[in-house]
Amino acid sequence: MKKLIAASAFLGVIGLMFSLANAATASTACTARNGQACSFRHWVVFNNVFGPSAGSYVIHARSQTDWSVTADQNGGGGCGGCAVEAFESAQWNYPNIRISSIKYLFSSFSETMPTGSLSRNRFDAEAAYDMFINGSDTDEVMVWVDNQGQTPAGSRFGTAVINRQVFDVYVAGRTKSFVLRRNETSGTIHYLAILIWLHKHHMLARSDTLGQFNFGWEICDTGGVARTFTVHRLTLHQKF
Repeated sequence: MKKLIAASAFLGVIGLMFSLANAATASTACTARNGQACSFRHWVVFNNVFGPSAGSYVIHARSQTDWSVTADQNGGGGCGGCAVEAFESAQWNYPNIRISSIKYLFSSFSETMPTGSLSRNRFDAEAAYDMFINGSDTDEVMVWVDNQGQTPAGSRFGTAVINRQVFDVYVAGRTKSFVLRRNETSGTIHYLAILIWLHKHHMLARSDTLGQFNFGWEICDTGGVARTFTVHRLTLHQKF
């Protein structure tokens, strides 16, 4: 499922997107509408709307750790919320860092989002990390932290216990999704430990490379009502 421009392509067009949104620093605000982005030094907060029936999305951002998006989405792909229409996210791009060179890699987050499901209130979305591998947006490692009505792609592979967090692991081709069994609106994800787990299960090679790190929301349906999603904290700790 295409959710983001691959890191290499993204770097090539980011200047064009910045011309459509306000330039920003950590002390100024930026507004980005469908398809636009805000730049905060190395970070990019990307209003990444790509679905065939995407609604209206507006990002207000002061940094990667202080931003929100108001989404008004009525169904996904015209079929009642069955397709992801947008992945609103903060991004960090890598120059193809080999997994074998990572000394540590973890992230802390705090977010709030609406709650519900399609049957309850026509809402369908999840808060998630997404890491692109080998520069491809079809080769990725997702971590779902707050799931409200979504179903992972593919089939369930098994269970992973990483730093006392329990995940159900789903595999769909080259996409691997680690879904927390208990929703968290704040916490820490140990990404290097997840990559090591995948290597031990023969789904990732030490020679594979990191292309892009993301945190945000996959949004399918807000029931045709404007709903707000907010990042209160996002940190990325890494050493190569």
